[in-house]
Formats: sequence, C-alpha cells, structure tokens
Amino acid sequence: MPYTLTFPLPPPEAAALPPYPGRAFHALFYQWLALGDYSLSTRVHDDDGPRPFTVSPLHRVDGQPTLRLTLLDDALWPALSRGIALTPTVEVMDRPLTLPPGGPHLQSCPYADLAAQARAETRIGLRFLSPTSFRSHDMHYPLPDPALVYQSWLARWNEFAPPEMRINVALLDVVAAHVAVSRYDLRTEMVDLGENRKVVGFVGVVQYNVIRAGMIGEEWLRRLNLLADYATFCGTGHKTAQGMGMTERTLDSVRQSR
Repeated sequence: MPYTLTFPLPPPEAAALPPYPGRAFHALFYQWLALGDYSLSTRVHDDDGPRPFTVSPLHRVDGQPTLRLTLLDDALWPALSRGIALTPTVEVMDRPLTLPPGGPHLQSCPYADLAAQARAETRIGLRFLSPTSFRSHDMHYPLPDPALVYQSWLARWNEFAPPEMRINVALLDVVAAHVAVSRYDLRTEMVDLGENRKVVGFVGVVQYNVIRAGMIGEEWLRRLNLLADYATFCGTGHKTAQGMGMTERTLDSVRQSR
C-alpha cells in the first residue's frame, strides 16, 4: 500500500536550506529507517531494484514549507515510524529542523483501491514539481517522452504492487502507438546532487492525449490512467529517492493550469 508522509517545517529553519536538499533528505530517510530496523535499512539500501520510497525537495503547501516522503512498500512504515518518533529534531546539512510534534501527516491508498478507482480518461494531465529526467543511452534525457514516462511508472508498479495486480509490459506498446503529447508548459532546472554531480531536468505541466482510444479498449485505457494516478506516489524518472521527479496528476488541461 503506498503511503504519503508530509512534514510541515518551521519557515525560518527551512529558509536556511537550499531548494533541492535531496541527498540530505535521502540520508535522513535511511537514518530513520536504521533507527527503527537496522537490518531492513541495510536491505533497502543494498537492493539494486527501484527504490521503495521517494523524497521531495522542499515545497510549499498553503504557504508552509513542507517535506514530503512516499513509501511504495507498506512494510517500511512500522520501522520508519519508530525512527521518526525517536527524532523530534534532526540535522539536515548541519542545520536543525524541528519536526511536527504529532509526527507526519499520513495518507495511504491500497493498490487495489488505486486500480478500482482508475478512470478511462483520454486526456491525462501531469505536473512535474521537481526536475525530472531519465537515463537513456548513458545520458540524461530531460524531456517528457511518453514511452519513458510510462516505462518509469510501470517498472515501479510491477515491483511493488501485489503480484496478481502486475500489468503486462505490452502496455508500453500501447503507449508507443496511442499516447501523444498534446500540450506542455515546461522549463529546465538544474539539480545539484553533490560530489560534482549536476543533473538538468524539466519542470512544469504536460498533457498527454490517448489517440484512437477505441482501438485499445477500456481496460488498457484504465491502466494508462492508473499509472498516471500512481505517479503521485512513485514519482517519475530517476533519482526520485533524492528529490527529483516529484509528480502529480492534474484534472485540468495545460492551458487551464497556468
């Protein structure tokens, strides 16, 4: 079951941090997980597959600086919650951050519910809230290519959803033949990941249209929408565990969302 954890932060403390402290929040996640269950933390860290969590950059919710984490595997939550409870104040980049006394605000949605709620929309709007990029031919690719976007989501869904709910990779053939960019309002931003590693990614809004939808049938259409809904939890592209690729589904078109 995917989880979303949001931590409202004191504005003066948050103001002292850079816009994308993703690697520091990445380290904080493992610190919490190790405090709750050291062996679990080690297994997650050493696993070569997709990361079962995402980390956002600092962003504002109703004007409040906020840290956001998501969990794609609910087995992480008991250990993570124990670690968070042990650290009312943490240090991020040598600066103190006071966590909300009641812990993070927690939201969850079972994988089965995500699937059951999937619509059959032919227009899919997305907002990329932090720089998003892909690794393609050993290069960074900062464009919202539908095939790369859906490949990213599908890999995470099939890794963490219950086995009986896995989606056939033939979905990617459907994307190649039937999903097109119809509108976008994007810009590029650079993320400093530390150790002289900088990545350029895109941020902004994109609308995909499913063309000739009648040819693919409602079931495939719902799966396209399901993965777009899942993007809120799993992020898009690479380095999502270090603050990149934060994504949300939008209900309005690109023109309306400006």
